[in-house]
Amino acid sequence: MRMSDGYPFVLGMVEQGGSYHLSVQTYQYRFKSTRSHHTYIVRVECFPEHVYCLKFFDKAHRHSDNKFSLLTNTFEPRTIFYTLYHIMLDVLQRDPSASFFFIGAADEHDEIGLATRRYRIYRRFTSSVVGEKLFEHFRVNDTSLYILVNKSFVKDPEFLAKQITQEVRVAFDS
Repeated sequence: MRMSDGYPFVLGMVEQGGSYHLSVQTYQYRFKSTRSHHTYIVRVECFPEHVYCLKFFDKAHRHSDNKFSLLTNTFEPRTIFYTLYHIMLDVLQRDPSASFFFIGAADEHDEIGLATRRYRIYRRFTSSVVGEKLFEHFRVNDTSLYILVNKSFVKDPEFLAKQITQEVRVAFDS
């Protein structure tokens, strides 16, 4: 794998449930940057309807309540994003029916109710790398939510995207 393609990763464990009450199981991957030497944890939570949420954080922040919001300032987002993309493809290989979503966590510079800086970067990367042949893309800017619905296995992609959006909004309000 070339550096521009991402870092090598491993699936460390599969656990039942997840951080949200609807989670069925969670795949936990990890990878290490050969550039910054930071190790990252990627949690891929599986929900009903073959929907997966990708979350990642620097292992050094694993005990922080804000682990998904903290910046590492390693200046290697492209390689990290490609690694996340390859992890998504690994999940898709395990479950060809998989659809995905992710949320751009807010940091201290973001304003409530506006798309987060992280989300805008994720949106730009995902829009340019993930094609529209297999996935229908849904962008929900006010919650910094990006949804990729698998068109081959979902009869009504818009309905599923609305369901995911509603569940995410309920989770944030609680």
